[in-house]
Amino acid sequence: MSGYSYRDDFRYAPERYSYRDFQRDTELLYKHLLSLRKSEQPGQLLDRLHYLLIEGRDYPDLEVLAALNRIVLSKWADQEFNLILNRCCYILMNYWWSYLDREAAAVELVELFRAAPFKPATFEATQQLRERVKRFIQSDQYLALRHRINAAEVAPTIDKDDRSQPVRDLIPRYPYLYPHYLTNWDSSDLGQHVVNQLQAKKERQFEQNLHRYSMSALRPTFNSRQGASSTAENPTLLSDQQLQTSIRCFAGKAEGSKTYHELAQQFVVNSHKAHSYRAVKRDMYEYLTAAISPEYGKHHFNHWLEDQLDAMLPQNDALRPNSALLIHTCSQLINSLVANPRQQPNNHGVFVDLTTNLGATFTIGLLLKIILLCREAKLSLETIKLYLSKRFATVLKHYETKVRAETEWLVECLENLMVAFSIHFGQADFTWVKLI
Repeated sequence: MSGYSYRDDFRYAPERYSYRDFQRDTELLYKHLLSLRKSEQPGQLLDRLHYLLIEGRDYPDLEVLAALNRIVLSKWADQEFNLILNRCCYILMNYWWSYLDREAAAVELVELFRAAPFKPATFEATQQLRERVKRFIQSDQYLALRHRINAAEVAPTIDKDDRSQPVRDLIPRYPYLYPHYLTNWDSSDLGQHVVNQLQAKKERQFEQNLHRYSMSALRPTFNSRQGASSTAENPTLLSDQQLQTSIRCFAGKAEGSKTYHELAQQFVVNSHKAHSYRAVKRDMYEYLTAAISPEYGKHHFNHWLEDQLDAMLPQNDALRPNSALLIHTCSQLINSLVANPRQQPNNHGVFVDLTTNLGATFTIGLLLKIILLCREAKLSLETIKLYLSKRFATVLKHYETKVRAETEWLVECLENLMVAFSIHFGQADFTWVKLI
C-alpha cells in the first residue's frame, strides 16, 4: 500500500509517490472536468482552465490543483503529460460539440494553450507546468487538435495559389480522411461520433458546393434562369478547367457511351457467368486497361497489373467466382495501387508514375472502377471506400511535411477523389452531365 495519498496538499514527497498515485491524480483531474462540463457553460469553464492549466495557481479547487502539481513534478510527466492534456481537451471538446453545438468553444480551448500567464511562477510545480504546456503545443497531439477544429470550419481559408503550404494543412479539406487523421489521439466512442458528424457535415457542404458549381459552369442556361452574373465558386484546389474535366469524367461518359457505373455494372453481370476465378481476373485486367493508352500501358503498367492479378489468391483460380472473391481482389488491387511508400516503394513508384503521366483524374477514375465493383452490397461498398481512404491517409502521412509545390500530383488526387465520391455516393443529381 502506497504511503502517499492523492488527497494530500501541495507537499510532494517523490520517494513516496507511486505510479498508482500518479494514476489516481490523473483520474481525479478527468473526473473533475467530466463533472464541470455538465454544470458550467463553456465560457465559465474556459476561464477556470486558464487558472488551472495556464497560470497553475489561484485555482479555487485546491485538491485538483495539488493533484496537477504532483503530476507535473513526477517522473512520469515527461512521457505522459501530453497525453493527459490531450484527453482533457477531448473530454470537453467532444461534449461541447455533441451536446451543446458549441464549436467556437472548442476553438477557444485549443487556442487557450497559447495564452501567456498573467502572473509569474512562484513555485517549481507552476514553472514545470508552464514549460510542459509549451512543449504540448509543439506535439503531435496538439497538431491533431488543431486539425479537428479546422475541420469544423464552414469554409477553411486556403489560398489556392499558395504552393508553399504544407500538405498536412490541407487535411480538413478531405472529410474521407477524418476517421484516419482526427481519431489518432481520441479513441472514445463520443470522439468517434463527433468525427463521424464532422465528416458527414463537410461532405454535404462540399457536395452542395460542387453541384452548384457544376450547374453554373456546365449548363449554359442555368445562370440566366437564376439571374446569376457569374459562375459559382470552384470548391476545389483544381483549376476551373481541371474541375470541369473531372466532373464530366466522373458523372458523364467515361469510356465510349458508358459511365463508370454502367461499366462496373456490366463487369459484375459478366463475372457471374465466368467459369473460374482465373477468368474473372483476366476480365478485370481488360476492364482496367481498356482506357489506358497503348503507348503508356505497354511501357510498364499493363505488365505490372497483370502480374499483380496473377499473384492474387492463386489457390482459388479454378474455383467458381463469387462476390467474396471479387471484393477481396478489389481490396488487394487498391493495396497494390495506393501502396505504402515506405513498405512498398516499387508499387508506390508505379502509382506516382501513373498519376504523373496520365493525370490525377484518370488515376482516380481507375480506382473508382475498382470500388464500383463492390456496389451490390452496401456494407462491402462502405468497407472498400473506407479502405481506399485509409490507403490515401497513409500516403499523405508520408508526404505531410512536404509543400504543395512538391506534391501537386497528390493534392490533385485528393481533390479528384472528393469529386468522385460526391458524384457517385452523394445525394445530389449529376446524371444530367451525361447528356451534355
